[in-house]
Amino acid sequence: MKNYFIKIIICLVFLLIPFKGYLVNAHEKQKQVALISVKEGMITQALKNIGERYPNITVRQRYTETYYGFSVSGSLEELSQLASMPLVKDIHFVTTYRAHLEDSIPFIGADEAQLYKDQRGRKITGEGVKVGVIDTGVDYRHPDLKSNYGGGYDTIDLDKDPMETKLEEKSTFHGTHVAGVIAANGKRKGVAPKAKIFAYRALGPGGVGTSETVLAAIERAVKDKVDIINLSLGNDVNGPDWPTSIALDKAVEKGVLAITAAGNSGPGLWTVGSPATASKALTVGASYPPVLFPSIHVKNKETIITPMIGSVKWTKGTDGRFVFKGYGEKSDLKRVKNKIVLLERGKITFTDKVKNAQEAGAKAVIVFNNVNGRFVGQIKGKFSIPAATVSRKEGLWIKKVIEKRKTDAKTGHEKKVDVLAEFSSRGPVTGTWQMKPDLLAPGVQIKSTIPGGYLSLQGTSMASPHVAGAAALLKQLHPDWSTDDLKSVLVNTATPLYKNNKMMYRAYEQGAGRLDIEEALDTETTLYPTSLSFGVTRKVDQQVKKDFVVKVSNKSNKPKQVTAVNNQQTTGIQWVLPKPFSIPAHTSKNVKLSATVEAKDLKDGFYDGAITFSTDDKESLRMPYLLLQGEPNFPSVMGFHFGRVKGKNHYKYELYLPSKVEVYKIAVFESETFRLLGIIDEQKNSKRGIIKKELVLNDFPKNGIYKFVIFYKRKQYESATESYVNVAKVYVED
Repeated sequence: MKNYFIKIIICLVFLLIPFKGYLVNAHEKQKQVALISVKEGMITQALKNIGERYPNITVRQRYTETYYGFSVSGSLEELSQLASMPLVKDIHFVTTYRAHLEDSIPFIGADEAQLYKDQRGRKITGEGVKVGVIDTGVDYRHPDLKSNYGGGYDTIDLDKDPMETKLEEKSTFHGTHVAGVIAANGKRKGVAPKAKIFAYRALGPGGVGTSETVLAAIERAVKDKVDIINLSLGNDVNGPDWPTSIALDKAVEKGVLAITAAGNSGPGLWTVGSPATASKALTVGASYPPVLFPSIHVKNKETIITPMIGSVKWTKGTDGRFVFKGYGEKSDLKRVKNKIVLLERGKITFTDKVKNAQEAGAKAVIVFNNVNGRFVGQIKGKFSIPAATVSRKEGLWIKKVIEKRKTDAKTGHEKKVDVLAEFSSRGPVTGTWQMKPDLLAPGVQIKSTIPGGYLSLQGTSMASPHVAGAAALLKQLHPDWSTDDLKSVLVNTATPLYKNNKMMYRAYEQGAGRLDIEEALDTETTLYPTSLSFGVTRKVDQQVKKDFVVKVSNKSNKPKQVTAVNNQQTTGIQWVLPKPFSIPAHTSKNVKLSATVEAKDLKDGFYDGAITFSTDDKESLRMPYLLLQGEPNFPSVMGFHFGRVKGKNHYKYELYLPSKVEVYKIAVFESETFRLLGIIDEQKNSKRGIIKKELVLNDFPKNGIYKFVIFYKRKQYESATESYVNVAKVYVED
């Protein structure tokens, strides 16, 4: 058995979180929190039944707009029993959500909006449009935001004050930055400077929230009848049926345009996480605007760095030898004079890391993350050396180079334009095989508002509010348009981006391309859907025929002639397109597109292209499509949680399967020696969805850090996921 697991350990890696309840109030420290969905119209009866059978369970929040059910807290043992009650459809234990982390506004054409007038003769500035920001809160006292703040709600503290967290070392600024990109109207101007911002604080201290607080924020926004919501947050579950993804689809059905960040887990495939996997939401990836950004060059590889808040500026003169010095404690920082110090996040504060490094004579400090993705650090006090952050992946690569040989680093300021950001999460979505992201927007070195000032940040979190602001401009210009119409002109008028001006980025990387507001404002023809998915084909299918129906809408006051052209040919796919057709003013027409896939002649992999719909008004709408040939190679285990529950040697795990698997096994290894300690569970023929199971493990280790390896087999594809879980920190109920 040991050799078997060693063979399959060449695997995809995911960060897996210890299973635990996410706390809101001090008196609930011994409780877990779960989301319960019930049959329509049965909330009251279900709550009555639960109250009679489980008096120790506490009801927390009710949901009726986008997720029909409620959240409750109680012991893990009691909550697990709710799934068997007659009125309960499903139960989900809450998931953690985190905020994803110069002038991009004119670059995407936002300045041109003021050349247009709405039906009342006003300039197009987003005036009269309500945009909900579901995030860490908003500093509504900021001079650039106070004039267009419209209200909101705090789903963390359950009050009407969605102010950013101001706790030392856990203070937040992310939501204020997002709000500024959308609608700042002061020293800086957002995309839609007169749109009304409604803030919903769903992420608390440190920028962390749960599916419970995010769902509550979506509910509030829908009830407040906002026009648009922006969610620059996410998790690592690539599936369309996660509660927050379902809630966003419901919000769109109720007339709210939902715009969400794709995530910062790129460049790998299948890295878009919920709620960006929502079918009807508009998912945004990140690209480079034409700005200078600080970077370091190590071994001829360029890495973008994110300066810490409070740091002095990085200059080209910040060159020197790189050294790795652990966590930056005083005992770590020996022989660092005039060197650039690489440190790992954790153990001590960023301020102490920089202070210790400066006192030891270091030239600069770079801290890499202790989890996947990028982050922004903040230091307090005055320091003479610069400090910045990089992602864990980038930091570990630099550390590896340092350990192999002495190496120097050069700091520079580089310029990139219309390049896909490496960190931007890629699609597609498991199960639906839908193309995500839908489009790109600037997400590197985006300067915007934060409490007390301004800061440049990077991430799809910064890209998403560009699109939310653009949607506000369009909503003012076309107040009667549906969410589908608004989504179409944003997506289908995007500019496709190319690698090195030769090869186009793939559809699962960039969607339709980079946002172009001017083109969107000039377009009065819309498409539904905005993209086409062929799903999965295999060689045994020989030849596959697919039919699609596209709704083409003429929103203008005059008839239009429309021509569909396949000007991005794809090997193995033959299209039959409709002949040129006319559409009267204010009319829609369904047209049929047919495609034949010669599956027997295709190699396994992705195939993509685009159909372009052109009008006699010189409008051009590009509809991308995506085909997956062969067995999908996405990871079949996501969202793994593990922890102790009430009872001696009782444990519970939860995981998400994006598709049916023939078998999965969960093994535990020592972290350092990789010695197999045992297989704690094995399941066969498990269906798609969330798996929850309680185990009695008499010999499970009590303390230490262990590696959990989950082996799975799906037809011809097999692999594993792995993670470090600190069992000693898993909460144990009395």
